[in-house]
Amino acid sequence: MNRKVFSLIELLVVVAIIGILASMMLPSLGEARERAKIATCLNNMKQMGFSNAMYLDDSEGYYPIANAATGFGWDDLLSSYDGRNLTDAQIKSGVGVNGRWGARKTDLPGGADHAPMYRCPLDDRDNGNFILKTYCPTQLSGINLNTGTGHNFTKGIYGYSNTNGIEAYSRNISALDNTSGIITHAENLAPFSNPGNNNIRLRLGSDWTWSGITATIFSLNEDKHSDLKYNFLMADGHVKKMTAIQSLVKNDGSLASTGNVSGSSWDSLR
Repeated sequence: MNRKVFSLIELLVVVAIIGILASMMLPSLGEARERAKIATCLNNMKQMGFSNAMYLDDSEGYYPIANAATGFGWDDLLSSYDGRNLTDAQIKSGVGVNGRWGARKTDLPGGADHAPMYRCPLDDRDNGNFILKTYCPTQLSGINLNTGTGHNFTKGIYGYSNTNGIEAYSRNISALDNTSGIITHAENLAPFSNPGNNNIRLRLGSDWTWSGITATIFSLNEDKHSDLKYNFLMADGHVKKMTAIQSLVKNDGSLASTGNVSGSSWDSLR
């Protein structure tokens, strides 16, 4: 009985065709993986928005704030709402955890993988011995909330106010006039080595009151999202995808600068 067999040339042709098809498919698979990670990042921010909403309901409308006086970071205050339910002992465990530091990989369950809701899956930076987080609330620095005067470049939802002398302060959501157009949290994907960025603000549990993000820091972001659009949590709880330039569009259609964000989505006083 005659049996048909493949010749060496036929096998090589088949292997070559498979190789060509694989090379055509791999970029599509890579793009699909990135899109899935971006979708996870968006969902993380939505979940963070839900946690914020519950915290606001229980805190007379004030956003959670990092405060060295208490040793709690803003994300620590959300742990009762995001499913982690950290104890005070867990939050304050370890040497150097409080006083502008943060949670170390050995302090909390899961180590470096603890609380993935606070990290974009595209964020591959290593924050040393500390647990990395990607998302930061917008920074408020030296604004007199009665007059709106002060440092125009940082008009976020939490940080320092000089209304009654320099003090740790968070905005009340009832004071925000345009909740659908105000950024409360943004992705910080800037290298730690860049001037102006500081990995302390990107340590989970950091109680440093300057650990928010400004438009200037955001402008240092690396292109982790290939479409150059990032996820922003807005004050009304929805997540909006924008480029850095889109986030600086003012009410009148002109562009704010990173040095003066007045009238843009970065301005909680707009």
